[in-house]
Amino acid sequence: MDITSIHNERIKFVKRLHRRNYRDQHGLFIAEGIRLVEDMTQTNNIRELYYANKLLETDRGKGLVSSLKERGIAVYSCNNHVFSKICATENSQGVLAVVKQPQPVIDWRKNMNKGIVLVIDRIQDPGNLGSILRTALAAAIDGIWLVKGTVDLFNPKVVRGSMGAILQVPFTVMSAEECITYTQALGLELIISEIKGAVEYYNCNFRKPVALVIGNEANGVSHHFINYAEQRVYIPQAPSVESLNAAVAAAVLLYEALRQRIQE
Repeated sequence: MDITSIHNERIKFVKRLHRRNYRDQHGLFIAEGIRLVEDMTQTNNIRELYYANKLLETDRGKGLVSSLKERGIAVYSCNNHVFSKICATENSQGVLAVVKQPQPVIDWRKNMNKGIVLVIDRIQDPGNLGSILRTALAAAIDGIWLVKGTVDLFNPKVVRGSMGAILQVPFTVMSAEECITYTQALGLELIISEIKGAVEYYNCNFRKPVALVIGNEANGVSHHFINYAEQRVYIPQAPSVESLNAAVAAAVLLYEALRQRIQE
């Protein structure tokens, strides 16, 4: 189907998906970019595809459109003006998918294989959360717990930054109190990234089952976790550096955990 008007009902629907309440209401989100959409074709979550004519200028773009049509997925071509109204990226690659949100994990007892989860404590920057998702997938952890107040998991910038990991990393959104309850019920040791009273991260024992907390960019870890922390770790840095980016800190700590576990 060719769409030539910004007043088309499908275009209005996609534009609304840029709002969190509408995404939550319909259980959908937006994914932009050819590589990201290609990665998502490995799942059954894509519901619709919208593309600008420039996508068909390459064999790669033609192949993507063709493969989704063959699977019976609704595909819409748009002129450049119409497509510009639904995409959020400045230098669009001319492709956008409407994707079904994955379901959160209900029973973590059945999902604990590696014995390590990452707790995201009210991180606000969508780029940070997207990068953390990619690292979590690469480091093969059991999943992430998103503390209420964290940036929306399906924010378009989070989705882009995750590069497909958003459909592969198990997750749950819960309160800090619920995180602590789950930690205790699952027998996980609570480790927080904190400077006061902390040990260097490489001297921390990550081999046992753990829940690792990465705090808010401005305010750090909340008092809920500080009160129940069994270990505190920090990443040594030059005196002139106040702190590391949250996504970088998460990567350093997760890969230290992976290193220790591989060496067991």
